Order: sequence, then C-alpha cells, then structure tokens
Amino acid sequence: MPPLLPESPLSLVRFGPEGTSLLRIAIFLALAIAVVNGFARFAYALILPAMREDLLWDYAASGWLNTANSIGYALGGLSGMLLLVRFSASRLFSTGLVATVICVAAVGLTRDLGWMLLWRLLAGIGAAWVFSCGGALVAAYYSKDPTKAGPAIAIFFAGGGLGMVLSGLVVYPVLSGGLSWSAAWLALGLSGVLLAVPPLLSVRGIEGPRGSLASDPFHWRPYTLITFSYFLFGIGYIVYLTFVIAWLKEMQLGVAASTGLWVLLGLAVMASGRIWQHPMAHWRPTSTYAAATFLTGLGSALPIVSRSPIVLAISVCLVGGSFFMAPASMTALARKTLPQGLWARAMNMFTMNFAIGQAIGPVLAGWMADRMGMNSAMAMGAGVLVISSLLGLTQFRARS
Repeated sequence: MPPLLPESPLSLVRFGPEGTSLLRIAIFLALAIAVVNGFARFAYALILPAMREDLLWDYAASGWLNTANSIGYALGGLSGMLLLVRFSASRLFSTGLVATVICVAAVGLTRDLGWMLLWRLLAGIGAAWVFSCGGALVAAYYSKDPTKAGPAIAIFFAGGGLGMVLSGLVVYPVLSGGLSWSAAWLALGLSGVLLAVPPLLSVRGIEGPRGSLASDPFHWRPYTLITFSYFLFGIGYIVYLTFVIAWLKEMQLGVAASTGLWVLLGLAVMASGRIWQHPMAHWRPTSTYAAATFLTGLGSALPIVSRSPIVLAISVCLVGGSFFMAPASMTALARKTLPQGLWARAMNMFTMNFAIGQAIGPVLAGWMADRMGMNSAMAMGAGVLVISSLLGLTQFRARS
C-alpha cells in the first residue's frame, strides 16, 4: 500500500501476511503513555482544586504529591538501569504499566497524605519503566527503517495527549456531578485498566533491546550537558502541568472552561506527533529538543502577559504541541548516537535526571506561589525552560 503522504503517520502503515500494521503497534504502545502520563501524572492538575478545597492544602502541600510522583520517577530510572541487566525491556514495561494502573486507583481510597505520597511514588516508579523502556522498544521496533523511526517515536510520546483528553472527559462529569475527588481517581484507575490491555498484549511480540553492564558499558560523560539541560526541562515544564488548572481558577475561569482548555492541551499533545514529524525525521535530535523546549517555555509565559481567552488557548496549544517532543528527542538522541543494546539504559539514565528536576519543580513553584503569587511561579518555570533550550543547542551538533 503506497503512503498517502510522505513521512506522515499514515505512511507508517504496512500490511504483511498477518495483517500487521506498523502504525497500529505505535498507537497501541502510545496507550501506555496515555495511562502513565495522562492519568497517573498530569490528571492530578484537574483534581487538585477539589483536593485543595476539601483537604485545606496550600500550594506547597499540593506540590508534594507531584514531587512524590517525580521522586518515584527518578527511582524508576535508577532501578530500571539495574533491572535491565537481568530483565527484558518488554517485561519491565509491562510490570510498570500494571503497577501504575493499580496505584492511580489507590490514591482515591485514602484521605491520608502519607498513603497518597506512597501511591504517587510507586506510580512514578512504574511510569518511569514504561516511559523509558517503551521509547526504547519503539525505537527497536522501527530500527530497520530509520526514516520511520523518528515519526514513530513522536507518535509514541504523543500518546500522553490522548490520556490528557480522556482524563478531562472522565474527571469533569465526576466532579461536576457532585462526586468527590476520590471518585475521580477511581474512575481514572478503571479507565486505565481498559487502556492498558492493548499495549500489554502488543509488547509481548516485540524483541526489545537488552544489554549487559559488563559487555555493553555506557559512557555517560559525553552526555553530561544535555542531561543537565533535560534536568532543567523537568523543573520547568512540570510547573505548568501541575498548577495550570489552579492558575486558571485564580483567573476566575469555571470548571467547564478550565476543563475545555485542558482537553485542548491534550489535543495539542495528540497533534504534536504530526506537527513534529519532519523535525523528528530530519533534524538533529538536540535541535528538535531545543525548539520544543523553547516553545514550551513561551507557551508557559503567555498567560502572564494576557489572560484573554485567545491567549490562553494559544498558551495550551504551544505547551501541548511541544513538551512531549523533548523526551521524544532524547529517545532519538540515544537511538542515533548509541548501539541498540544501550538505548533502554540510556533512556533510564536520562529519565532519572529528568525526574529529579520534576521532583524539584512542583515544590519550588508551590513555595513561590504561596509567597509571591502564581504568576511568579509560572515565570520561574518559563525562564528555566528557556535556559534548558539554550543548553540543548550546545552539544552533539556535529554528531547528532
């Protein structure tokens, strides 16, 4: 079947004797990102206002739940590097996905902050395994056709947008119908069970990369600068994704309008794979990373300048259309500069440093919001993203 458009996602479709579609595999694995990012991490922004009102939290306390998730993400990145010596990337991916779904629902079963922090931390560990191993699995699956590998990675990471859209559609009727925030978490957990089935079935047929610490040493020092840049990206972008709905509430937007902007944010993430397919296929990964990071920072800063509906819509479109392409670019960087046996371990190392940044961002921004206002917190996040973008341009320009 000839491609409908050059280098479009539809051009990934190929029908073999078993009717296997390469696009279908990418989409199925993207559903896992919908669960571990759209549900387990980002949907917290939707539920946060109701939790703050019921549990009497300030912004600093609110930030701790996402910080716990990010600490788990860092632990997941570290443990993933160690576990990949003994277990395949596909097994770690599946284990992480199942654990994350369970933990999402578990948050809705308690009002105790300590238990919530534990479930969020465990969800972060599972999400890190899915995120880093899944990216490596997609890269491995498309490794025989390098022209399709970049767009396929973009499709995989853009799956988080579907999770964001679905989280809005799940959470809004629960909260607007008078049910509690606990019911919203349980609804997300049940939806996660349904979404997890296709990737769990699909990943069993993928021979993913698997390395040995002894036979495949990973020399991380050449990646120090870009890893630090990715750490800063983690600090900057999570500020917007944690507090944007609470920020919109401060702007006197109602639940319906805020949820509508959230869904638009998710739709922009879904479209990002299509928007960035040419850069992902033809640009250096560091150039794609820098551009995506800069646009994320620009989108984060726009509501500080103006709160008009058009500006808010542009803001969520810029952020949603760009921020997932930073991790996609890091996956592409590993794929283009390292042997296949090191892809999953490199992504776990990148993910660990990225997660440390994510752990710092919510608490720092919450502290700033309590003392100086949410605009100051958002300005901090946007500034860090610009610095990250500039650093991303300085490494591997010749090699990647």
